[in-house]
Amino acid sequence: MVPASRRGTRPGHAVAPAATPAVSCPVATGPARLGVRFASRIPEVEAAARPSLEPPMLSTLALLSTLLLACGDKDAGDDTAAGDGGATTGWQPPQGGVVTLVTRDGVELEADYLPASAQGRPGVVLLHMIPPQNDRGNWPEAFVQALVAQDWAVLNVDRRGAGGSGGQPTDAYEGEWGRYDVEAAVRRLGEDGYGAVGVMGASNGTTSMIDYAAWAPGEGLPAPVVLAFLTGGTYTENQTAMSEVAHLPAVFEVQTSENGWTEAQRALDPGTWAFYEHLGAGHGTQMLTSDDADQVTTELVDAFARVLDC
Repeated sequence: MVPASRRGTRPGHAVAPAATPAVSCPVATGPARLGVRFASRIPEVEAAARPSLEPPMLSTLALLSTLLLACGDKDAGDDTAAGDGGATTGWQPPQGGVVTLVTRDGVELEADYLPASAQGRPGVVLLHMIPPQNDRGNWPEAFVQALVAQDWAVLNVDRRGAGGSGGQPTDAYEGEWGRYDVEAAVRRLGEDGYGAVGVMGASNGTTSMIDYAAWAPGEGLPAPVVLAFLTGGTYTENQTAMSEVAHLPAVFEVQTSENGWTEAQRALDPGTWAFYEHLGAGHGTQMLTSDDADQVTTELVDAFARVLDC
């Protein structure tokens, strides 16, 4: 008999959650967004709360619409954007390409930066598998472009000790330093005007991911609002217990032969976690080049979209 947690699946295919998890929407709190909120919309209540549009109001709205259209024609091509109170921000998308991030302990990290088109759009930070033998090249271009297609700003970072980054490799996942790598990336997105941030960690990239997610709120730093675990394991909890990030929506991807740790996390699921299992799909970012790559990509993008774009 197929366990209840795996109903509706076939061997070799993803183990999907029994129902789409209820997720939370980010709340704006300055350049980045901290915390989550829960909202429900009841059409009947909203309809009752809306004022009726009597004829004088309709006439006024028609006049305002005409004036706004006229102003739009006059200001076409203006590169400033109206903000609160009518002030102009003059925001422009940051320069993309290879960038350097500097951590609070002075380590220079190299990253690929793919900006989003508008201020306030969500951002995604990618953390590759264990350094130094892995680097940001772990994340396939097709997958990165799937994130960009959502109009999310993407920072694909070489963790310390990997690729073009400085620092010691073991510091990326042992001790306090790995969280500083994540902080540098999240701060950059906030400084550039982007909004809610999600973090995806592969293998022991999940270590730095949850180290930062648990630490950031107490430091007054922008906290991620959704997490992705591509083959989490006991190494994930080197410094931080999963119970410390159980309040955050999350998605777990794993191949069947490595599902022990991931299955154990179900006990902490607050109702906003999604679990997917793939037969023989590989470890970490290897799943994104496996036969199940398209399916894994869809699962990750959909899980993040439910939070970042809700």
